[in-house]
Amino acid sequence: MNLRPYVYAAGFVLGLAAVLLALSPQAARQVKLASGSFFVPLFSAETGLQRAHNFAASKTATREELLDQNRRLALTNEVLRIQIQQLRATAEENKVLRVQVAFAATNQWKLRLGQVIGRDPANWWRTLQINLGSRHGVREGLPVLTPDGLVGRVHEVHPNRSRVALIGDPACRLSINVQPSRENGILTADGATVFDHTIVNLQFLPAHTAARAGDPVVTSGLGRLFPRGIPVGKLLSVAPAPGALNSNARVKLAVDSSRLNEVWVILP
Repeated sequence: MNLRPYVYAAGFVLGLAAVLLALSPQAARQVKLASGSFFVPLFSAETGLQRAHNFAASKTATREELLDQNRRLALTNEVLRIQIQQLRATAEENKVLRVQVAFAATNQWKLRLGQVIGRDPANWWRTLQINLGSRHGVREGLPVLTPDGLVGRVHEVHPNRSRVALIGDPACRLSINVQPSRENGILTADGATVFDHTIVNLQFLPAHTAARAGDPVVTSGLGRLFPRGIPVGKLLSVAPAPGALNSNARVKLAVDSSRLNEVWVILP
């Protein structure tokens, strides 16, 4: 085994120690300062690494914290979505109310706005309940309508509510006028009502009627139950019967009763 490198190293260390011990105090201080400045960058690097580690640890969340943040964000998202839906519903309600107010302001009738509060399960598409009654000046037979057209007539009155018979119900026989032919007829329930409650039958048109599909249908004013000229709907189809006394037709109503939330009652 070659011991020469170890001997050289030991001799170098001993010689260096002897030189350092022989230095004066002032020279020893200068040597210490010089050797300390050599290790300063290493100490600075260690301090920087420690600071970087502490910063990364403070900014890095645990898995549980991340899951909790995710749940909170999901909850906030749901709340915001509900608020957006509420704002849309409010905007739509304001739009409807503006139409209702404009309708009341442009008519000469004495109108009272009522809310639809229920329907008769036994006659779902032919009656509805409103929150106006005898205490509000409502009485049987008064017309009920919307800005789109006629709805029906008040059939039963209670102090704080009333039942409205819709167009097509036997309690709401309606005389109409077809424009522009100005022919009169009577609206009744139609067999197709089971599938589409907005379709009714029109009877007693002249056998050689001039009415055609698409013609507007309005109240005739006969019988003085309904004011004249209220929109009712449009002719859906016409079946002339030259060999019979009169013709029949089908009418598509202007108002879809299943979508009603507010209605107007024409007070006397």
